[in-house]
Amino acid sequence: MVLIFVWSITSGLSWKDEPSQLAEQAAKLYKENKLDEALVSITSAQLDMPDSLELQYNMSNILYKKGSFEDARAGFRVASQDSPPELAGRANYNLGNASLKAGQIDEAIEAYKNALLIDPNDEEARYNLEIALHTKEQSQCQNQQSEQDQQDQNKDQQDGEQQNSEKNDQQDQQQNKEQEQNEEQKQQQGQQDRQEQSADQAEKGDEQKEMQKPQELTKDQIEQILAALKQQEEKVEKNLHQAKANSASVEKDW
Repeated sequence: MVLIFVWSITSGLSWKDEPSQLAEQAAKLYKENKLDEALVSITSAQLDMPDSLELQYNMSNILYKKGSFEDARAGFRVASQDSPPELAGRANYNLGNASLKAGQIDEAIEAYKNALLIDPNDEEARYNLEIALHTKEQSQCQNQQSEQDQQDQNKDQQDGEQQNSEKNDQQDQQQNKEQEQNEEQKQQQGQQDRQEQSADQAEKGDEQKEMQKPQELTKDQIEQILAALKQQEEKVEKNLHQAKANSASVEKDW
């Protein structure tokens, strides 16, 4: 990028004038790269000539070289207005350079165009205008690419969120299915337990009935019982006869 600065020789000042001497001193310090001292000198000169567009232009050159691009832009903008064509052309050219440094591409393009309107043969302004136009084109392409990348990123994020949502839905469905299966298994197990409990109770009932059921006597047992009963009857009958005999021998009192 071509960045050419021309120090403007302040016109209308005598070499004996203090502002002129300060301006010359500032120019010398500027060339020696003593920018802070140059800024002090040019500021002192401006105190005596606040309306001098040439001093404003030269101060803006110092500010630009110090890296204060925004302040330099403001000064070049002032110097480019209502100035003689030569000064206006240089001020617009430097305004374009300062705007490029500040990242203000559109204002840089406009400034270079104004410089070329004043001097169509200004090859530096034409070259920097092409650079500014190319920079703007690259910036637009980068912005478009950034927007596309952001859209792709958003789409990927949405797809990922949708996949996560579908995965969560599937997990929920699987959990619900497993829960239903567990409930069904619990019900089946409960029903089986109840059936087994009922079967156990029925079996116990049959055992109790079997225990309560009178046992059938064998033939020998029946004969033994009958023999015992017969002996018992004979014994009772014997006792009765004996009792009658004893009672017959008792005398009456009268």
